[in-house]
Amino acid sequence: MSTTRIAFPPSSQYLLRYSGLLFLLLCVYQCPGCYGEVFTLGYLTGSQRRPGNLDYQRPGITISGAISLAVEQINAGKLGDLGHSLEFVVAETYGDEVASIRQTAALWTQQVAAYIGPQETCVHEGRMAAAFNLPMISYYCTHRDPSNKLDFPTFARTRPPDTQISKSVVALLLAFNWTQVSFLYLDDTSSQYQPVAETILATLSGAGVVVRDIRTWSTIYHHGFMANPFDKLVDETHANTRIYLILGHYYEHVGLMVSLQQRGLLSRGDYFVVGIDIEQYDPVKPEKYLRGLLMEKVEPLAAQAFQSYLGIVPTAPVSFATFANEVNKYMERPPFNFPNPLGLFGGAKQISAEAAYLYDAVHLYANALMSVLKSGGRPRNGSLIVSAIKGSRYLSAMGYHVYIDENGDAAGNYTVLARGTFRNSRNQTALGLLPVGTFSHKTSNRTSEALPEQDLNLYRSIDWVGGLRPAAAPRCGFGGEKCVNYTGEISAGIAGGALLLLGVVSLVLYRNWRYEQELDSLLWKIDFREVQVHDNEREQQTQKATRSTHPLIRTSQVSLSSNPDADFRYTTIFTPIGLYKGQLYSIKKVRKKSVDITREMKKELKLLRDARHDNICAFIGACTEPPNICIISEYCTRGSLKDILENEDVKLDNMFIASMVADIIRHSDFRRASSTCTSRPFASTGRCARPTAS
Repeated sequence: MSTTRIAFPPSSQYLLRYSGLLFLLLCVYQCPGCYGEVFTLGYLTGSQRRPGNLDYQRPGITISGAISLAVEQINAGKLGDLGHSLEFVVAETYGDEVASIRQTAALWTQQVAAYIGPQETCVHEGRMAAAFNLPMISYYCTHRDPSNKLDFPTFARTRPPDTQISKSVVALLLAFNWTQVSFLYLDDTSSQYQPVAETILATLSGAGVVVRDIRTWSTIYHHGFMANPFDKLVDETHANTRIYLILGHYYEHVGLMVSLQQRGLLSRGDYFVVGIDIEQYDPVKPEKYLRGLLMEKVEPLAAQAFQSYLGIVPTAPVSFATFANEVNKYMERPPFNFPNPLGLFGGAKQISAEAAYLYDAVHLYANALMSVLKSGGRPRNGSLIVSAIKGSRYLSAMGYHVYIDENGDAAGNYTVLARGTFRNSRNQTALGLLPVGTFSHKTSNRTSEALPEQDLNLYRSIDWVGGLRPAAAPRCGFGGEKCVNYTGEISAGIAGGALLLLGVVSLVLYRNWRYEQELDSLLWKIDFREVQVHDNEREQQTQKATRSTHPLIRTSQVSLSSNPDADFRYTTIFTPIGLYKGQLYSIKKVRKKSVDITREMKKELKLLRDARHDNICAFIGACTEPPNICIISEYCTRGSLKDILENEDVKLDNMFIASMVADIIRHSDFRRASSTCTSRPFASTGRCARPTAS
């Protein structure tokens, strides 16, 4: 029996021989995770001291277990499912910047995929990481410079820089409409608060909050053990502010509160203080915030003053105990092998918040790494890794969610503190600063990577002094410029008006009194005994004579008005005249037995006496004692107008007639314009002629 054989061409035989290798390549192409890559992290930490340096605190010995915990969890998680894994190498810096820079360079030679750290310093190390294009995820450094992505494009951090607190400060101020403040901060040789203060001032300005005063103190203040620097600061600023903003250690805030309370500025609720502390809140000892660092008890003055205080501090960890126990366990394992001196007594080391930041840094890098791998990017490209980190949110080991802003900085999570009561360790009611609110982040509508705005969320009411929230400024402004007060002008106007009215009334009363005095004084009354009457008066009254028989008598001495019934064509009657005070006056007898002097008569006689005009015969006075009742008036030497007109012997030329007409017109105008003359019609007999000056 022959066996059938199938012949393959040479190329087919080649394929059959390497079919297993082709199958493996196909699997690799279809499943990138079917082969794994190890990414090495360079862990920059300070866990040891140099010989002779006993001051260094060695933060690494209380937090380093967090990186072992994070790496183990990541390798057992999604990154491990992709076939990749993380490992780390420890680079000791001894807390020295030069050593940290050297270790950064040394780790690069070891082909690390990313830096976790460094610890105390990060500026020069961050620039080196940018030069190597390796991601550097810091868990400790808070310096503000690495937030500049132009110089630090591969830098990110999970511990918020201290400057992040400025956003929460502005959110609180705007929530209470406190748009005018005075800013006080510690400016000592360490310059710890200087960058924070500068950032706060810039943020306040951008938000439209007016900073009315900026003051500093230069030495850390311990209340009760040194002179209070806030006495001078309050003295210089209290007239120009209502809301104080203070940046410094919590125990320094006590000095400001006591100074304000001693001045009585807090008693009515007009003043308020917002305190800023960059140290994490300690929920175990809330009473310590009301007393000095070296004091054992809270003084009553401070306890009362803190009713006018709100504090802003980094939020305390939530459910931190479980995480701390895990970190302690891993610190006792390789590669650290840090012993637990309290283990024999069932205790554990006190784990600081930086352990959570370290743990978060490893997880943040792993998430960004997986994102880059899935997108097909180069996993060792630091710029790509940091770009994937920006705008992300994660649940921190601190127990709350954290947002990474466009600068690669973790947004701070801050708590608002206010005075309240709690049960202390001895189960007694005590006063302390307790959480009353937090801040929430919301992404801007313009871009998802924009800096999130913050809202103040209060879950407890504020116990305002007097029940009312203080205002940022007095109602009328600090200089009264918002209230135009016309009290002085109104008072002066009222007083002036009253004085004017009083003056007018006084003048009217005085004139009335003067008028009454003039009426009662009878200035027009003349004693007839003072009048010298001519001896021929009787003869003038009884004898009639013509002008031809008496050639010496002038026409001006003849008046028909003294005898209106006479026939003026044939007779003339001499007007009675007499001397009074050396002057010759006309005397007109009144044929009455008596005259009743009434008020109306007094007024009319006064008006006649006051009337003076060149074309009116002046009234001189009157005699009212019987039998000599008469009226004394100005004597006109040429007689009446009628005497002149009807006297044929008097030749009138045109010039004389025109003069007489002008006098008559002026007389008429005066009667119409003057209130002292009546509007009775007049006759030509009432017109008298004086000699005119030639």
